[in-house]
Amino acid sequence: MSEPKINSGRKLFFGLFVFPLLIAVGMAILLCSVVLLTHEQQTPESLIEAIKTGSPTKRWEKAFELSNELNTNKASLRSEGVLKEIIYILQDPAHYDSKTRAYMAVALGHFHESESVEALKKSLKDGSLDVELYALWSLGVLRANEAMPDILPFLKMESPEARKMSAYVLGAIGNRATAENLKALLNDAVADVRWNAALGLARLGDDAGLEILEKMLDRDSLSNDYKIREEEIEALMINATKGLALIKRPGSIKILKTVSQGDKSLKVRQAAMAALETLSL
Repeated sequence: MSEPKINSGRKLFFGLFVFPLLIAVGMAILLCSVVLLTHEQQTPESLIEAIKTGSPTKRWEKAFELSNELNTNKASLRSEGVLKEIIYILQDPAHYDSKTRAYMAVALGHFHESESVEALKKSLKDGSLDVELYALWSLGVLRANEAMPDILPFLKMESPEARKMSAYVLGAIGNRATAENLKALLNDAVADVRWNAALGLARLGDDAGLEILEKMLDRDSLSNDYKIREEEIEALMINATKGLALIKRPGSIKILKTVSQGDKSLKVRQAAMAALETLSL
């Protein structure tokens, strides 16, 4: 007489748990199939078209995606059409906002062409600080030595961001003739500018910023005096170790040893050890 109860229990179990689960799995499979079928591969061309036809509030997102796509899709860098479209958008402030055009400047940093450098040089007089800063960045990525006369004025601009970025870019380009220009920023009122000037000089093989680089390894000072976040402190200290390795002054060994043995960050300790290995060569 217990058989009906067993059957009814099974029906209840299947009704409450198994069948709804199967339905849910089926719906999930259907949804995934629809997504896979409707997904379109993003290409530089399709992203550019989206920038040109999309809503103004979404254009900068597509511009950001374009820059990332060019970083992974190297074949597109041979497309003259893509390059020209990027330059066109960059130089059209009437139709495109500064954020979108700033990412266009970043995108140009992937094209090692004279056209890219000329467009970026022109953008240094854009009037939008965002566009000018990203144009500076890309000129540094391209190591555009020919843009030096256009970059140097940014070292004296009122904007700390402009001074900081131009100091970084001069170091990245690596023209030793600009060392004297960078030395003028070692006494800048803004710490970020001083740090970038010291790092820029180190990249040029100049030790004029040695004292600043060593102070950048003082974790307590960075934390207490400048009130910056832990991630930023870590990045600064790692950059300082690299700078000290570049200028190769034996006097830096002591502080690098202290950092390599006692800093709380594994990444910083490893960077200090790498610098010590360079100094011991």
